[in-house]
Amino acid sequence: MRESSKNYHATFIILKKLKRRFKMKKINVLFLVVFLLVGTLGFVIADEDSEEIEIPEARGVGFFEDVFDRVGFAFMFNRERKIERALELAEKRLAEIEAFAEEDPERAQRAQERYDAFVAKAEEVLEKIEAQKSNDENRSIEDIEKMARIQNKFERHREHADEIHIRALERFRENNASDEKIERFEGFYERALNRSDRMETRILQKREDIIERHKVLAGKSDEELEEILEEIESREGLIESREKRLERVEVRAERFITIHEVRLEKAQVRLNGSNLSEDQKARIQSNLGKLDDKLNTFREKSAERIEIAKERLEGAVVKEIAVNTSSVAVMA
Repeated sequence: MRESSKNYHATFIILKKLKRRFKMKKINVLFLVVFLLVGTLGFVIADEDSEEIEIPEARGVGFFEDVFDRVGFAFMFNRERKIERALELAEKRLAEIEAFAEEDPERAQRAQERYDAFVAKAEEVLEKIEAQKSNDENRSIEDIEKMARIQNKFERHREHADEIHIRALERFRENNASDEKIERFEGFYERALNRSDRMETRILQKREDIIERHKVLAGKSDEELEEILEEIESREGLIESREKRLERVEVRAERFITIHEVRLEKAQVRLNGSNLSEDQKARIQSNLGKLDDKLNTFREKSAERIEIAKERLEGAVVKEIAVNTSSVAVMA
């Protein structure tokens, strides 16, 4: 009831801003209230049944679309779905940064702030998801299952964010965007990534707390607990999703490396130009150093992430094979 009250309060704050902005008459505000409530409630119902969320295209989010997004979000009450929706809306703002980073940095800045706000909302909902106080082991398992689903949603969000980043860099390359514009976009992207990193840390902390509680409650050893976790992650689709994401991250890494190698080549060609002043050559040389450092850092981190993901998946597969072999032996 308290959460519902807060949602209604947030809605009326939005409507109040609308009235102040457009100086609407009372009858127009009343019409807008009805329109928003009917429209957003229908939208939320449809959203509850949605499946895979696609990566948003690079475009601006208009004022009324932004209002509908926020009101629709306010009327969602399933916390898992609310986290997913907040991350989806954050992705739309990241795609908006992509659309305006070149020509309208102020709008890109506002989009980046809205990205941070939606990730903060997702984290706020996450904090409201508490482990069940019951001493029932089955209830404790349900908590772990819930966190596995949330973790899967967040990892999908990070993949979408990475794809938007690479897509933007490829478009900038096609448009021959200046280094200044590219660096501006990457600055926005890195700030957004830092914000989502904080949420990822909180998810992992919450997951560990729930797992530790179950370990104590069920009296399981570390090995038994690991088997339970992998069974849950498999059942909730986390392992399968990670397998698919691993294939895509390797392709995306190659795309990123190709983009930066081309930028390095172009910068080197410009540096060798005979008509450049010493000041221009110094700036290009500085950019070359930054690009080279960024590429080397990416190669190292990318290889490390891929290796960790492979080890995690290989461990899960080996244990699944062992379990299946044991079952066959028992049946025989």
